[in-house]
Amino acid sequence: MPVKILPEIILVPGAFGTPACFDKLLPFLEEAGFKTHPGPYPSYNHAKPAEATSVDDISHLRSNVILPLVEDQRKDVVIIAHSYGCVPSSAAAKDLDKQTREAQGKAGSVVGLIFIAGIITLDGETAVEAMGGLPPYDTAFVKEAMHYLYHDCDPAMAFELDEHLGGHAAAALATKPTAPAWADSGFDGRRAYLRTLNDRCKHLSEQNQWLKKTGVEWKVVDFETGHYPFHSQPKAVAAHIVGLINDFTSL
Repeated sequence: MPVKILPEIILVPGAFGTPACFDKLLPFLEEAGFKTHPGPYPSYNHAKPAEATSVDDISHLRSNVILPLVEDQRKDVVIIAHSYGCVPSSAAAKDLDKQTREAQGKAGSVVGLIFIAGIITLDGETAVEAMGGLPPYDTAFVKEAMHYLYHDCDPAMAFELDEHLGGHAAAALATKPTAPAWADSGFDGRRAYLRTLNDRCKHLSEQNQWLKKTGVEWKVVDFETGHYPFHSQPKAVAAHIVGLINDFTSL
């Protein structure tokens, strides 16, 4: 019986964070047989924050993270993105779905999108517009992170968790991204959303609004957590990710 080749996983952090925020998740994904790749983008700690754009984040992810795997190595990948990271990662995956790639006679594709407490933007909509306000600053920083982001995590982890946070160029959230891949029929049955029911950063009402406005079907998984379920419940998050990827690859 042939060995099943698993897709590889690209992990895209939210604003203010680096891929290191997923560190607690990695052992469980690796135990399940998945190889993972970090998906950083330039608006985090940008040297010239007023010059940052969402398109720069998208281009960086596509050219430096996704295409080397999909196009050069002909691998199937699943993109897991958190919060703002869902905006550039979705646009970066445009036209790389399995249906489109196979129609072009090409191997390697993005076989699924998994958003965690993700900001979802429509075509032509900025992340700031999706969140309902325009920031009056060039660089944003998180204050009271334990209250807003990690309230369900062990308080003893506060210093460790803060090390994952940095400044973020607000201009990236206020500039228009290119069209999102989640809207394409090639991702029907291949898009999932992990809702964080006790989120103090991206409230459940916002998450529900973002999902509803897409007008497409999502596989929705609920977690009784704050904004970072892969910190507070990494084993459970990994188990659901594995199940979702199995669903994607069975199509």
